[in-house]
Amino acid sequence: MVISLAILALLLGSVCMSGCISSDDEEKNNVKFGLPPWPGVTVKSEVVRIILEDEGYEVELSSLDAGVVYAQMAEGELDVCLAGWLPVTHEAYWDEYGDQLEMVNINIDTTWLGIAVPTYVYESGVTSIYDLQEYAAEFDNRIVGIEPGAGISNSAEEAKVVYGLDDIEVLFSSTPSMMAEVDSLTENGEWVAFTIWEPHSAFAMFDIQKLDDPEGIFGGGDVVYTITRAGFAEDFPEVYAFLQKFEVDPDVQSEWILQYSDLNRPADEVAQEWVDNNQELIDEWI
Repeated sequence: MVISLAILALLLGSVCMSGCISSDDEEKNNVKFGLPPWPGVTVKSEVVRIILEDEGYEVELSSLDAGVVYAQMAEGELDVCLAGWLPVTHEAYWDEYGDQLEMVNINIDTTWLGIAVPTYVYESGVTSIYDLQEYAAEFDNRIVGIEPGAGISNSAEEAKVVYGLDDIEVLFSSTPSMMAEVDSLTENGEWVAFTIWEPHSAFAMFDIQKLDDPEGIFGGGDVVYTITRAGFAEDFPEVYAFLQKFEVDPDVQSEWILQYSDLNRPADEVAQEWVDNNQELIDEWI
């Protein structure tokens, strides 16, 4: 009986050794993405999640403020972010955490950030950020912004000082709230100034114009980097190789934003549709 129990224990042990996945093994197969709560990177991260899961990886997506994403990558709690707007918008985050991170690849090579107004406002003489102060009352003394702490929000606060916008405040909200406010005001022909970036579906949805930024507060045009924590390439060499190739056409990301943020389709559904229709391109990345 004692011998039988011993044999049983050995058999169970051998089965577990050959067929059980330890928590360490699971951790080695689990890639953790941090993403700011913006529609473009939300769908983009879902696209990458689907691709990696099809390759057998487990993927976690965590929606966090941009500064928190950088901090947690530096601490090793997150692995990847697909929304590194540099060299200007996220400059402060990179200055603080960049020595613990790596720029892997540019996944979007053309961008713009700044303040926009409806075309009917632009044609009334508001063509530069400098002009906002003169017409502060028409704008209800505000610039409609997105989440506080976002790079573009910080730039809007800096623009207030540099451009002497003493009678204007930046109204922080969220990206969906900003879009809803612009939609409501433009539908009624009212004046609105708001922070926006490109690629974004706002340029397809609304008849709007970019304001000149002669002091360069919002930068001359960032690119969007894929960023990883230090050591990621050694821990996930195949995923790293994929990320070195992964890039998105700005028009594609604008369409993702339109489908997800404005037409209210689930982000994973938009991503899956794109993956299904672009397998040949994905095969080049993998």
